[in-house]
Amino acid sequence: MDRISFLPDDFLLQILSLLTTKDVLKKGLLSKRWRNLWKLVHKLEYIDCTTSFIDHARFLLFVDRSLLLNTAPILECFSFKFDRRYNDVDIGFWVRIAVERGLRNFFYYATSLQPPSRLPQCLFTCGTLVALKLSNVSLADVKFPISFPLLKVLHLRWVIYVDNETPQKLLSSCHIIEDLVVDRKRNDNVTTFPITLPSLRKLFYNGVSKDDMFELNAPSLKCLEIRDVGYECMVEKMPEIVSANVEVIYSNTADMLGSLTSLKRLSICLRSESPFPTGKIFHQLVDLEFCTCNSEWDLLLSFLKHSPKLRALKLNERHGCRFGEQALHWDEPSSVPETLMSGLETLEWRNYRGWNVEKELATFILKHSRRLKRAVFSTKVTNLEKKHGMLKELALLSRGSTTCQLVFD
Repeated sequence: MDRISFLPDDFLLQILSLLTTKDVLKKGLLSKRWRNLWKLVHKLEYIDCTTSFIDHARFLLFVDRSLLLNTAPILECFSFKFDRRYNDVDIGFWVRIAVERGLRNFFYYATSLQPPSRLPQCLFTCGTLVALKLSNVSLADVKFPISFPLLKVLHLRWVIYVDNETPQKLLSSCHIIEDLVVDRKRNDNVTTFPITLPSLRKLFYNGVSKDDMFELNAPSLKCLEIRDVGYECMVEKMPEIVSANVEVIYSNTADMLGSLTSLKRLSICLRSESPFPTGKIFHQLVDLEFCTCNSEWDLLLSFLKHSPKLRALKLNERHGCRFGEQALHWDEPSSVPETLMSGLETLEWRNYRGWNVEKELATFILKHSRRLKRAVFSTKVTNLEKKHGMLKELALLSRGSTTCQLVFD
């Protein structure tokens, strides 16, 4: 017995909404019970994997017919994903139909290998949109001002803007936005990217040009991920921020770090000489991941000295060391940070190479961490003899905590 077919329509529609539109139509062939139900599905997802011209033409016809036959009172989600260039006229036709259905979520994923697409003006004045995710799109034809009164999620990947003013005009129309992704591409016509959003709670920003500038004013932000090679960054105070993943190359990062003092979790890689912000204390920082690719040991010690609640420290070379062993050095400080003596509980060191400067730092941390419970070391060294010698050296190091468990991963 087909028990699924006896479920109420609402349950069946929920099941169908988990499938791509192509698979939904296949289910309509199973029985009379399913035959017309697919027309009420409130989620339409199209993925074009065709390789031939004939198959592509069939896919276009399939999108036209399935969209026109759909009778869902509200279109919750309308999604496209394809690897080839589409005619802007076709895309505009589909988007206009979706907007007329009270579209709430629109996701458009196009490969960056093709010229950027242009979307119809009606999308940028769609008052029902809650989430908008775009990739490889040009805003050259968009007429401002635009309006997104209900928009909470906005993702902009590889977008071409009209000029330096376009990002500000676009974001100023999003009064209640909470989640923003900006993944820029070269030559996007913007040199200064300002983000001023009082309601923003989560931000991912990826810049690609060393000549660009990034400005951020988001007082309600809780989660930040930034990867940038710009020459400067201006960040206002963020009192509610909880976690951040910072991976940047800036001439001066003190302003940005000084705005992150409310953090509880921080993952950081500063691939340039970066001073610690003078007079700042990370009162809430509990978990710190510090990238060792640039071996900024003085900055690490400053974090240990000014993070009184730090309990977990992870050292990880994420991008490969920029210098040889002979170019690196570390001077043991004259005083031991209080965090080591009375706070630190776990140490994790990934991609440990056993270089002298690393052994000196490991010795210092293990010797003075009196409350350390667990220290984990892992290495990429494949030579068994060398690896054994490296681990033996670590095992013989003095430990300030008699209960510390040393683990070789």
